[in-house]
Amino acid sequence: MIMANTLLNPKTAAWPATLAGATVLGSLALACIFPFAAIAALAATTMDRRSGMALIGAVWAANQAVGFLLMNFPWDAQAVGHGVAILVATLAGYGAARGISSKVEGGLMRNIGALAAAFVVYEVALRAYAQFGGGAENFSAEIVAAVAMNDAMWFAGLVALRWIIAQATGVKSASAQA
Repeated sequence: MIMANTLLNPKTAAWPATLAGATVLGSLALACIFPFAAIAALAATTMDRRSGMALIGAVWAANQAVGFLLMNFPWDAQAVGHGVAILVATLAGYGAARGISSKVEGGLMRNIGALAAAFVVYEVALRAYAQFGGGAENFSAEIVAAVAMNDAMWFAGLVALRWIIAQATGVKSASAQA
């Protein structure tokens, strides 16, 4: 009941709604390089465990819906497998980000550590899947660096937006330790 009240309260719903909107717009614009690691790190550092995992699932579902329903991703085993791998990698990245953020003090270092942990775990998990599911060629140093830059820019922009929302609503981040 508490989660439902939080989601229905305009002040506390502003941040999850912003991330949901960013997901849809980002998926339409970026499709294959959507910043899942950045979203995982943001969820880990600004939301409680239950809300963060729910957000990860919702972000993934929205991204997949945009891809399959609007961008005509193929309905084949490889595409569906990659989609599932993205969910698993994002959840693993979320777990890593929560683990790091619980051990690092200070907002800036905590955010950098959470993003780095989420990104590394996410990329390693996807690369492991790609070894068997296809797409290993997408893990060249240049591509991974471009994805890292994309995630870092999204992360910085969304952290700034989170600050603006907190100032406007007076609602601070939930403890990531909950």
